[in-house]
Amino acid sequence: MLRNAIRIQAFTGFTSHIRLISQNSKLFNRFRATRTRRPVADPKPKEFKSQEVHEVHPDSISLRPPSHLWRALGFTAGVSAVTYTVAAYSDFQRQKDFKQSINDFFSHSFFTNFAEPSSSRSINHELGEFSPGQKLIFGLIAANVAITILWQIPSLRVPMMRYFTNSFAQKKVKKNLSESLCVPMVSSVFSHSSWIHLGLNMYVLHSFASVSVDRFFGVDQFLAFYLTAGAFSSLTSLAHKSAVRSPVRALGASGAICALLVYTCMKIPDSRLSIIFLPMFTFSAENAAYGLMAFDLAGLLLRFKLFDHAAHLGGSIFGLWYAWYGQALVEQRLFPFVQRYLK
Repeated sequence: MLRNAIRIQAFTGFTSHIRLISQNSKLFNRFRATRTRRPVADPKPKEFKSQEVHEVHPDSISLRPPSHLWRALGFTAGVSAVTYTVAAYSDFQRQKDFKQSINDFFSHSFFTNFAEPSSSRSINHELGEFSPGQKLIFGLIAANVAITILWQIPSLRVPMMRYFTNSFAQKKVKKNLSESLCVPMVSSVFSHSSWIHLGLNMYVLHSFASVSVDRFFGVDQFLAFYLTAGAFSSLTSLAHKSAVRSPVRALGASGAICALLVYTCMKIPDSRLSIIFLPMFTFSAENAAYGLMAFDLAGLLLRFKLFDHAAHLGGSIFGLWYAWYGQALVEQRLFPFVQRYLK
């Protein structure tokens, strides 16, 4: 019995010793793994990959209720009212300054004007000074380029998506504070996240604005037209997103440019146009406008996802209406009404 007890005690001590060695070995292995294991880098957040050819970006946030469209409609009306009122005031001041310059010219004698150094007055015209319309176009292009540069900064991707993309998403920035729905309706018109989309849009903008600004609009009215067309195209895009419950973000100047394109084509309907890569095929400007609207209508009905067809179609409809009725209403009713109170 004593011998068996000694054996049991020896066996118990031996197993305890083995357990202690095993525990120490595990601790050692854990310590060694901690010392030798390389820290795993945190996975980088997926960067915003531009689908600028598609102009749309999915959003995982829940959508707003349809009643929020009234805010967007009110904002569009406000943009139109403010921009055209400012345009009327600026046009009034421009006419006033022009009349004053005419009076100043005839108030001086011929010899006084002849004796004045003319280099500062004429050299810019002789060398081909840019027209006011061209200066405005270059300013718009510069603004679009600047915002595209901001898109290339990774730390700015979140605020850029928040304030420079048009979306019907209900995002919470802070507690009980929702993301602005209205401001991106205009700011997204100047927003391009890829250089290809920027280049294509600015090429079309320069091509048609160069014809229209100085010939049909004037600087003040064109800027009001461009901003209002951008807001209206964003409104139609939001309405479509609300109707089909689309969690998609959009950006780009295409809606406003479609308005400008259709307007210009309606003003010079018999002009011949061609596609940049297919110059051998020509068509009238009027047919080009109708073809563009038919394409976007088909894309909207068939739910093509290549472009934001709702924004394009909204811009085109605004341009068509402005060429047929809107401009006459602005120039014959609105501008005289505003300027009557400025005299």
